[in-house]
Amino acid sequence: MDVKAIAEQVMAAVGEAPEKAQEFIADPKGAIEQLTGHALDEGQIAEVVEHVKSMITEGGAGLEGLDLGAIGEKLGGLVGEGSPLGGLLGGIFGKKE
Repeated sequence: MDVKAIAEQVMAAVGEAPEKAQEFIADPKGAIEQLTGHALDEGQIAEVVEHVKSMITEGGAGLEGLDLGAIGEKLGGLVGEGSPLGGLLGGIFGKKE
């Protein structure tokens, strides 16, 4: 599954219906599944979110002013301390236990 292609699918859907951006912020996992038809694991969801965030900040879909802070809050359980992805990222970036 190509995470970048899925992020582009999400951005295309948001570009066609900007109200989808709020759905993406409120429930990234659910919005990704609804918009793309793909059920992703936690790591893939985090990757898609990062791609979408970077596309938005680079000027994609005219959403540059969108507050993306809530996405991080919604994903807190996916990448927070004690989560499998959080531990993996900590290991990669040298977090000490």
